[in-house]
Amino acid sequence: MKILAIDTSCDDTSAAVLDNDKILSSVVSSQIEIHKVWGGVVPNLAKRAHQERIGFVIAEALAKSSSKLEILNSKQFQNSKFKIQNKFFGKYMENIDVVAVTQGPGLSPALGVGVDKAKELAGKYKKRLVGVNHIEGHLLSVFLKDDKGEPDRKIGLPALALTVSGGHSMIVSIRGIGEYEVVGTTLDDAAGEALDKASKLLGLGYPGGPIIEKMAKEGQTDFLVLPRPMKGAKGFDLSFSGLKTAFYYAIREWTKEKIDKNVANLAASFQAAVFDSLVGRLIKAIEGFSPKSLIGVGGVMNNENLRNRLDEVGKKMSLEVYFPYSKTLNGDNAAMIGMAGYQKALRGEFVDDIDSFDRDAKLGL
Repeated sequence: MKILAIDTSCDDTSAAVLDNDKILSSVVSSQIEIHKVWGGVVPNLAKRAHQERIGFVIAEALAKSSSKLEILNSKQFQNSKFKIQNKFFGKYMENIDVVAVTQGPGLSPALGVGVDKAKELAGKYKKRLVGVNHIEGHLLSVFLKDDKGEPDRKIGLPALALTVSGGHSMIVSIRGIGEYEVVGTTLDDAAGEALDKASKLLGLGYPGGPIIEKMAKEGQTDFLVLPRPMKGAKGFDLSFSGLKTAFYYAIREWTKEKIDKNVANLAASFQAAVFDSLVGRLIKAIEGFSPKSLIGVGGVMNNENLRNRLDEVGKKMSLEVYFPYSKTLNGDNAAMIGMAGYQKALRGEFVDDIDSFDRDAKLGL
């Protein structure tokens, strides 16, 4: 089964082509340079950028999946004013069986661009359409394979997944493909969002996660005493708003010179508090659910410190820990949407009425 997948859930325009669970091509166009000026994602700017890029991103994914790269090198294609001809899409869409697109959750203006394009292509070329939950895409990213069918993993189920990004932080029990239970979620900010805000307070820029990680490597984690939200609370939910507020009050009267002098220690202290909270709640969930394996996904999982901490938990509790085979699959990407779309197609969960299909910014798992 050949799947064309599209994701425009936030600030990355992405398309991919899969052959069942194998990635034939994956293209991601980042909008970081657009949004860093504002210190965060601006929905209407994201929508405009998606609209400008989506046709070219899909065309590149289709071409790369067929090893027909000559069109990508033509001056005509590189000209931003050139409109991709219908015959170009038609040539490559012949091999596509299913179009998969992120339906939600995400930024509503951004989601709409991908959904509209998927509906257009599915309708015009008479392809089946599946709407995908973005979080399910992250969860299933660990099952993706490269074009040679590697890695061929046998992940033990039920599994517990920790999915962490700028938009969500969840602990999910995976009983089987398509069988999920959210056992813990953030009650306010996501972990990635908290890292972004801490970076902004320190004057380090956006996106904050990678910058905080870099600075934290040289700092002391116990330099600043910060709370570990939800520690000892019942259940497995997360919270980062109080931590962010505590960090703000701790340094609000500091001069810029003092912050700059201690920036590595401050970054290390805040990152440690975030990760202590994540790992602490995950350990509690493990004790409650007795999974056969652990899964770590989402953009924040690119952080080596967090990955190492999950590996340590796995060793301590005799559980295999799985991450996507490439770090590029941790962030938002269409390949993971294609994987979830493939599984939905196997179950026959297609969109019955393409015209009425729409985005759902608050779509639940």
